Amino acid sequence: MRKIIIFTCLILSLAPIVWAQEKCEAPVWNVGNKWTYVDVTGQTWTNEVVDSRKDLYTVKFGGIQDTSLGLYEGNLYPGLVPQNLYLFDKKTLNIKYVIERGGRYKYTNMFREFFNFPMSVGKKWTEVTNGMTGGIEYTLFNTFKIEGMEEVTTAAGTFNAFRIDWKLNFYILGKVYYSLNCVWGETGFIGWYRFWYSPKVKTWVKRESQTGQWWSDRTYWYRNAELISYE
Repeated sequence: MRKIIIFTCLILSLAPIVWAQEKCEAPVWNVGNKWTYVDVTGQTWTNEVVDSRKDLYTVKFGGIQDTSLGLYEGNLYPGLVPQNLYLFDKKTLNIKYVIERGGRYKYTNMFREFFNFPMSVGKKWTEVTNGMTGGIEYTLFNTFKIEGMEEVTTAAGTFNAFRIDWKLNFYILGKVYYSLNCVWGETGFIGWYRFWYSPKVKTWVKRESQTGQWWSDRTYWYRNAELISYE
Protein backbone atom coordinates (compact mmCIF):
# COMPACT_ATOMS: atom_id res chain seq x y z
CA MET A 1 0.00 0.00 0.00
CA ARG A 2 2.85 2.34 0.87
CA LYS A 3 4.45 1.74 -2.55
CA ILE A 4 1.18 2.57 -4.28
CA ILE A 5 0.89 5.84 -2.37
CA ILE A 6 4.49 6.80 -3.19
CA PHE A 7 3.98 5.95 -6.88
CA THR A 8 0.75 7.99 -6.99
CA CYS A 9 2.48 10.98 -5.40
CA LEU A 10 5.29 10.71 -7.95
CA ILE A 11 2.84 10.73 -10.86
CA LEU A 12 1.00 13.73 -9.43
CA SER A 13 4.23 15.62 -8.90
CA LEU A 14 5.25 15.05 -12.51
CA ALA A 15 1.88 16.13 -13.94
CA PRO A 16 2.59 19.88 -13.77
CA ILE A 17 5.89 19.29 -15.57
CA VAL A 18 4.20 17.42 -18.41
CA TRP A 19 1.49 20.09 -18.62
CA ALA A 20 4.10 22.85 -18.72
CA GLN A 21 5.72 21.17 -21.68
CA GLU A 22 2.44 20.88 -23.58
CA LYS A 23 1.18 24.43 -23.06
CA CYS A 24 2.84 27.82 -22.67
CA GLU A 25 2.07 31.52 -22.70
CA ALA A 26 3.92 34.13 -24.74
CA PRO A 27 7.52 34.59 -23.55
CA VAL A 28 8.87 37.74 -21.96
CA TRP A 29 11.45 39.32 -24.25
CA ASN A 30 13.99 41.79 -22.92
CA VAL A 31 15.85 44.52 -24.75
CA GLY A 32 19.14 43.00 -25.86
CA ASN A 33 17.82 39.49 -26.46
CA LYS A 34 19.44 38.17 -29.65
CA TRP A 35 19.04 35.07 -31.79
CA THR A 36 21.54 34.19 -34.53
CA TYR A 37 20.71 31.70 -37.29
CA VAL A 38 22.37 29.99 -40.23
CA ASP A 39 20.58 28.67 -43.32
CA VAL A 40 21.46 25.85 -45.70
CA THR A 41 23.51 28.20 -47.88
CA GLY A 42 25.73 29.17 -44.94
CA GLN A 43 24.35 32.70 -44.59
CA THR A 44 23.85 33.99 -41.05
CA TRP A 45 21.71 36.73 -39.53
CA THR A 46 20.70 38.02 -36.11
CA ASN A 47 17.32 39.17 -34.81
CA GLU A 48 17.50 41.50 -31.79
CA VAL A 49 14.94 42.99 -29.41
CA VAL A 50 15.65 46.72 -29.43
CA ASP A 51 12.64 48.12 -27.56
CA SER A 52 9.85 47.05 -25.20
CA ARG A 53 6.99 49.35 -24.29
CA LYS A 54 3.28 49.13 -23.53
CA ASP A 55 1.90 46.15 -25.50
CA LEU A 56 4.63 45.82 -28.13
CA TYR A 57 8.16 44.50 -28.60
CA THR A 58 10.31 46.00 -31.34
CA VAL A 59 12.63 43.53 -33.09
CA LYS A 60 15.30 44.36 -35.62
CA PHE A 61 15.76 41.75 -38.33
CA GLY A 62 19.25 41.77 -39.78
CA GLY A 63 21.81 40.04 -41.90
CA ILE A 64 20.79 38.94 -45.38
CA GLN A 65 19.99 41.19 -48.30
CA ASP A 66 17.18 39.66 -50.32
CA THR A 67 15.26 40.75 -53.41
CA SER A 68 12.46 38.20 -53.25
CA LEU A 69 8.92 39.52 -53.09
CA GLY A 70 6.58 39.61 -50.12
CA LEU A 71 3.30 41.31 -49.38
CA TYR A 72 2.85 44.75 -47.93
CA GLU A 73 -0.44 46.64 -47.80
CA GLY A 74 -1.68 44.49 -50.68
CA ASN A 75 1.30 45.32 -52.90
CA LEU A 76 4.56 43.63 -53.76
CA TYR A 77 7.66 44.60 -51.79
CA PRO A 78 10.85 42.88 -50.56
CA GLY A 79 9.94 40.16 -48.03
CA LEU A 80 11.08 40.18 -44.40
CA VAL A 81 13.53 42.96 -45.16
CA PRO A 82 16.81 43.05 -43.19
CA GLN A 83 17.25 46.05 -40.91
CA ASN A 84 13.53 46.79 -40.81
CA LEU A 85 11.87 46.96 -37.39
CA TYR A 86 8.94 44.65 -36.62
CA LEU A 87 6.52 45.27 -33.75
CA PHE A 88 5.19 42.17 -31.98
CA ASP A 89 2.10 42.02 -29.78
CA LYS A 90 3.24 40.95 -26.31
CA LYS A 91 0.32 38.61 -25.66
CA THR A 92 0.30 36.68 -28.94
CA LEU A 93 3.63 37.55 -30.65
CA ASN A 94 1.64 38.35 -33.79
CA ILE A 95 3.48 40.95 -35.88
CA LYS A 96 1.35 44.10 -35.81
CA TYR A 97 3.46 46.75 -37.55
CA VAL A 98 6.63 47.27 -39.57
CA ILE A 99 8.77 50.40 -39.41
CA GLU A 100 10.39 51.14 -42.76
CA ARG A 101 10.74 53.88 -45.36
CA GLY A 102 10.44 56.45 -42.58
CA GLY A 103 7.05 55.35 -41.30
CA ARG A 104 5.11 52.79 -39.27
CA TYR A 105 2.68 50.65 -41.25
CA LYS A 106 0.22 47.90 -40.47
CA TYR A 107 1.89 44.57 -41.21
CA THR A 108 -0.19 42.47 -43.63
CA ASN A 109 2.34 39.83 -44.68
CA MET A 110 1.39 36.17 -44.24
CA PHE A 111 4.05 35.95 -41.50
CA ARG A 112 1.98 38.10 -39.16
CA GLU A 113 0.63 35.04 -37.30
CA PHE A 114 3.81 33.00 -37.52
CA PHE A 115 3.47 32.82 -33.73
CA ASN A 116 0.05 32.75 -32.07
CA PHE A 117 0.19 32.40 -28.29
CA PRO A 118 -0.81 30.82 -26.02
CA MET A 119 0.58 27.58 -27.44
CA SER A 120 -0.73 24.12 -26.70
CA VAL A 121 -0.38 20.78 -28.42
CA GLY A 122 -3.18 20.32 -30.93
CA LYS A 123 -3.95 24.03 -31.32
CA LYS A 124 -4.94 25.15 -34.84
CA TRP A 125 -5.35 28.58 -36.42
CA THR A 126 -5.76 30.08 -39.87
CA GLU A 127 -4.57 33.29 -41.54
CA VAL A 128 -5.80 34.71 -44.84
CA THR A 129 -3.95 37.34 -46.87
CA ASN A 130 -5.52 39.04 -49.89
CA GLY A 131 -3.69 41.29 -52.30
CA MET A 132 -2.83 42.25 -55.85
CA THR A 133 0.04 41.24 -58.13
CA GLY A 134 0.29 42.61 -61.66
CA GLY A 135 -3.28 43.86 -61.34
CA ILE A 136 -4.53 40.36 -60.51
CA GLU A 137 -6.17 39.49 -57.19
CA TYR A 138 -4.74 36.63 -55.15
CA THR A 139 -5.43 34.91 -51.84
CA LEU A 140 -2.95 33.23 -49.52
CA PHE A 141 -4.72 30.80 -47.18
CA ASN A 142 -2.49 29.57 -44.35
CA THR A 143 -3.34 26.90 -41.80
CA PHE A 144 -1.22 26.18 -38.72
CA LYS A 145 -1.25 23.30 -36.26
CA ILE A 146 0.92 22.49 -33.24
CA GLU A 147 1.60 18.81 -33.79
CA GLY A 148 3.41 18.06 -30.54
CA MET A 149 6.56 18.43 -28.46
CA GLU A 150 9.85 17.17 -29.91
CA GLU A 151 13.51 17.20 -28.94
CA VAL A 152 15.45 19.25 -31.48
CA THR A 153 19.22 19.56 -31.78
CA THR A 154 20.86 22.57 -33.42
CA ALA A 155 24.30 24.15 -33.32
CA ALA A 156 23.10 26.11 -30.26
CA GLY A 157 22.13 22.99 -28.29
CA THR A 158 19.33 20.50 -27.75
CA PHE A 159 15.87 21.82 -26.87
CA ASN A 160 12.36 20.61 -26.12
CA ALA A 161 10.22 22.41 -28.67
CA PHE A 162 6.71 22.71 -30.06
CA ARG A 163 6.56 21.51 -33.65
CA ILE A 164 4.32 23.78 -35.68
CA ASP A 165 3.20 22.72 -39.16
CA TRP A 166 2.19 25.43 -41.61
CA LYS A 167 0.27 24.55 -44.77
CA LEU A 168 0.23 27.19 -47.50
CA ASN A 169 -2.37 27.50 -50.27
CA PHE A 170 -1.97 30.14 -52.99
CA TYR A 171 -4.87 31.05 -55.28
CA ILE A 172 -5.22 33.61 -58.07
CA LEU A 173 -8.71 34.09 -59.47
CA GLY A 174 -9.41 30.44 -58.72
CA LYS A 175 -6.55 29.34 -60.98
CA VAL A 176 -3.09 27.86 -60.51
CA TYR A 177 -0.40 30.54 -60.40
CA TYR A 178 2.90 28.87 -59.53
CA SER A 179 4.00 25.65 -61.19
CA LEU A 180 7.35 24.99 -59.54
CA ASN A 181 7.22 21.41 -58.28
CA CYS A 182 4.22 22.10 -56.07
CA VAL A 183 1.55 19.72 -54.86
CA TRP A 184 -1.53 20.87 -56.72
CA GLY A 185 -5.01 21.55 -55.42
CA GLU A 186 -7.98 22.33 -57.65
CA THR A 187 -7.29 26.06 -57.77
CA GLY A 188 -3.73 26.61 -56.59
CA PHE A 189 -0.61 25.12 -55.12
CA ILE A 190 -0.32 23.49 -51.74
CA GLY A 191 2.88 23.11 -49.77
CA TRP A 192 4.17 22.91 -46.20
CA TYR A 193 6.53 24.74 -43.92
CA ARG A 194 7.54 23.55 -40.44
CA PHE A 195 9.26 25.17 -37.50
CA TRP A 196 10.09 24.41 -33.87
CA TYR A 197 9.50 26.87 -31.02
CA SER A 198 11.53 26.46 -27.81
CA PRO A 199 10.14 27.89 -24.55
CA LYS A 200 13.71 28.01 -23.22
CA VAL A 201 15.04 30.06 -26.14
CA LYS A 202 11.77 32.07 -26.41
CA THR A 203 11.57 31.81 -30.20
CA TRP A 204 11.98 29.32 -33.04
CA VAL A 205 15.14 27.21 -33.12
CA LYS A 206 14.76 25.31 -36.40
CA ARG A 207 12.71 25.50 -39.61
CA GLU A 208 12.16 23.30 -42.65
CA SER A 209 10.22 23.74 -45.88
CA GLN A 210 9.01 21.24 -48.45
CA THR A 211 11.90 20.31 -50.72
CA GLY A 212 11.66 21.74 -54.21
CA GLN A 213 8.94 24.26 -53.44
CA TRP A 214 9.32 27.74 -54.90
CA TRP A 215 9.63 29.34 -51.47
CA SER A 216 12.34 26.96 -50.22
CA ASP A 217 14.77 27.98 -52.97
CA ARG A 218 13.74 31.53 -53.81
CA THR A 219 13.64 33.32 -50.48
CA TYR A 220 16.04 33.33 -47.55
CA TRP A 221 13.24 33.51 -44.98
CA TYR A 222 11.89 30.14 -46.19
CA ARG A 223 15.15 28.23 -46.51
CA ASN A 224 15.93 25.49 -44.00
CA ALA A 225 17.73 27.10 -41.08
CA GLU A 226 18.64 26.62 -37.44
CA LEU A 227 19.72 28.57 -34.37
CA ILE A 228 23.47 28.82 -33.74
CA SER A 229 23.51 31.14 -30.68
CA TYR A 230 21.24 33.19 -28.44
CA GLU A 231 21.44 35.57 -25.50
